[in-house]
Amino acid sequence: MLGLSEAAHFRVHGEDILEEALAFTTTHPKTMVESLRYPLAEQVAHALKRPIRKCLERLKARWYISIYQDESSHDEILQKLAKLDFTLVQSLHKEKLSNLTR
Repeated sequence: MLGLSEAAHFRVHGEDILEEALAFTTTHPKTMVESLRYPLAEQVAHALKRPIRKCLERLKARWYISIYQDESSHDEILQKLAKLDFTLVQSLHKEKLSNLTR
């Protein structure tokens, strides 16, 4: 349902099915959040507040990296790779910003 909610945010005007899906996936999970366990409850609550489409990709990635480590089926290598990638891109942005402000 979380995936359907995220997909429904990419709808365009006149896509009635996705508009109905958005209405359903916005109201229904609100009642379910309290019965879900962490980290799924955190993901659903976050998606209701700020869907992927309305979020900066790097901020969403940073948030998800911290949630992913708490999932029981997480992959340690993938987790390390994601952290390294985030750190590398962040340092590149800092370097570019430093060059711009000189």
